[in-house]
Amino acid sequence: MSAADRPDPLPRVLVVVTAITGIVDAVAFLGLGQIFTAFMTGNILFLGFALAGGEGLRPLGSLTAFSAFVCGAVAGNRMGAVLQNRRRRWLLTSSGTASFLLVVGALFAIDLPNVDAEPRPRHYVVIAATALAMGVRSATMWRLGAVLNTTLVTGTLVTFLRKSPIGGGRGDDPSNPYRAAGVVAVLTGAAVGTLLLRVSITVALLVAAAGVLGAMGGYALRWAPRQVAEV
Repeated sequence: MSAADRPDPLPRVLVVVTAITGIVDAVAFLGLGQIFTAFMTGNILFLGFALAGGEGLRPLGSLTAFSAFVCGAVAGNRMGAVLQNRRRRWLLTSSGTASFLLVVGALFAIDLPNVDAEPRPRHYVVIAATALAMGVRSATMWRLGAVLNTTLVTGTLVTFLRKSPIGGGRGDDPSNPYRAAGVVAVLTGAAVGTLLLRVSITVALLVAAAGVLGAMGGYALRWAPRQVAEV
């Protein structure tokens, strides 16, 4: 089989990237103050709880993460629009940007303890850098029109069930195994991220940065030149 005839490896790449999402949010929730920097649904809920007077919440952390994620998603979408006809450059720029921001977060997290009381200013810098990275990466995944969304696990699970025999589907969707793998990948990534936090926030974020660059950058270099960009 020639290289051109090989199946697109993007779904497998997305499973890896989804696992990285689990690592990143393990860092955010356990190390940065019970917020999320990839899964924004949680932050929106936390902000709603805080508005209604819920106790034990850190709305500034959720607001920081949400605002930074929005900025990253806007930047990621504009990047994709500008480079839509140069797929390789687009994916390399996106993966490089997301990885760079994760490294920035890792550097600011050097010797930074996990949050046990009120977050320090550096915690918010790490939150912002990490959420920016996740916004850029998530926008890129959406523009790819991929079968597996790397930050919307609920939708992935519902789609898997809808297309499976138990949910009334025919069970013949070739993408469904990747959706199931994506759910498992988030679980695995969360466990790995929790273990990495025992070393440090910095180590966990550096592993995430290497994963994003390796998975997305590697895909761009080996496969993207043969593809037509999707908008």
